[in-house]
Amino acid sequence: MNEQIASMYSKFFNLKCIGLRFFTIYGEWGRPDMFLFKLFKASQQSKKFYLNNYGNHKRDFTYVEDAVKIVLKLINYKIVDNEIFNICSNKPIKILDIIKYFKKKNSVEVKLTEMHRADVKDTHGDNKKIKKALKRIKFSKFYRCFETTYEWYKKNNISKI
Repeated sequence: MNEQIASMYSKFFNLKCIGLRFFTIYGEWGRPDMFLFKLFKASQQSKKFYLNNYGNHKRDFTYVEDAVKIVLKLINYKIVDNEIFNICSNKPIKILDIIKYFKKKNSVEVKLTEMHRADVKDTHGDNKKIKKALKRIKFSKFYRCFETTYEWYKKNNISKI
């Protein structure tokens, strides 16, 4: 709806707008209700982690620092018209693969469950437009930033909050 309103304002009032679609932002200071922080908390508190859809869904994870860099570059972007950009890595990762990676170094009991009715099976954004518009954008490697995020989580004792 927001994109449609922006498009109308752009046409009727000659207003130049940028819409941003963020895909699964993760990293330090992340939301506690998101997958990674729930996984970290279950591990730190030795509690069971419930994994929907048996881990068969995928997410297009975008590291928070990458998203911030893109937004900062867009501040100086010359807007031609009403434009919409996907802020995403364009590399969806299967959730079960992340669990397997995490379990190699950390203890967590995982209970596989059916897909929740409100859950989205896969997210995958196309970032070609943002790469073309801003040039020289590099996205961080997921597992390196995953490790950085987990180390931050442990260091700051977030599971106690």
